[in-house]
Amino acid sequence: MARAMDTAALHPEIRDAIVKLPRLPFASRVLLPVARTIYDFASRSKVLDGVEVSSISTGENDLVMYRRTANPTDAGVLWIYGGGYLAGKPEHLNRLASQVALETGATVFVPRYRLAPRNPFPAAFEDCKSAWLWLVDNAATLGIDNNRLAIGGNSAGGGLAANLANWARDGSRLQPVAQILFYPMLDDRTAGDRSLDDLGNFIWDNKANHAAWSAYLSPHQPGSESLPKDAAAARCEELGDLPPTWIGICSLDLFADEDERYAQRLQDAGVTCLVEREDGVPHAFEAICPDAEISQAFVGSAIAFLKDALE
Repeated sequence: MARAMDTAALHPEIRDAIVKLPRLPFASRVLLPVARTIYDFASRSKVLDGVEVSSISTGENDLVMYRRTANPTDAGVLWIYGGGYLAGKPEHLNRLASQVALETGATVFVPRYRLAPRNPFPAAFEDCKSAWLWLVDNAATLGIDNNRLAIGGNSAGGGLAANLANWARDGSRLQPVAQILFYPMLDDRTAGDRSLDDLGNFIWDNKANHAAWSAYLSPHQPGSESLPKDAAAARCEELGDLPPTWIGICSLDLFADEDERYAQRLQDAGVTCLVEREDGVPHAFEAICPDAEISQAFVGSAIAFLKDALE
């Protein structure tokens, strides 16, 4: 069950940083521009040495490409950033994307996608689908083997990545060899449970979650009896025949329960699913405290899983 804020429950390595972090007003439509500005500033990260970064415009998509300068492999990864469908940009993944490129040799592509509330569903998902199809169609030109393509995502980006894998399977399109989901935002029904509003979770609470899902799903409401197909990955009724999956779960995250349920459903459907569950950490802790040992172990687990899948 999602837990209320209790600073004593935080892992000692990250406690001070999390306690000092300001709560952003994502729950307020009026203050959303302020929340975005602060989020964009706070989420900056640096590209690691040994990785070349370039921008690509496909005509339909803008992507940022991260490639190891020394002996890159012919593997590729489409990685989608988070921000509650309300905020975010590719550069927020500078550190993670360059670390993935360095340690796996894969070239990482981070697509820019349209944000709610100006662009509700299916805008973000259509942008991610378009980016995946472009990558598949242009893999040979990019020096990438179509049989060595994976997807990943953080938070809302994890939800989009999960939907992308479901969509690719349902349409008999090229499937990724793996999906890597960092604390994915999968289930609008969490937002629809207003009893969770008073828990006050660290980093991302259910008031912000409700505002985000409401903006993304408009005119539908989170928790509605039915939603358009591909609007929320947890609504997918059949999870069989999906690629091997790594799911990172944070014990103090609002999404912990929905992520645990999704992982169990994947396993029940016969999908290889490795769950990395970190205790005493909130949503996006590894991005806030990237040098902490617990953060490095979390990211290291995902990269090791991805590397094995790409070989």
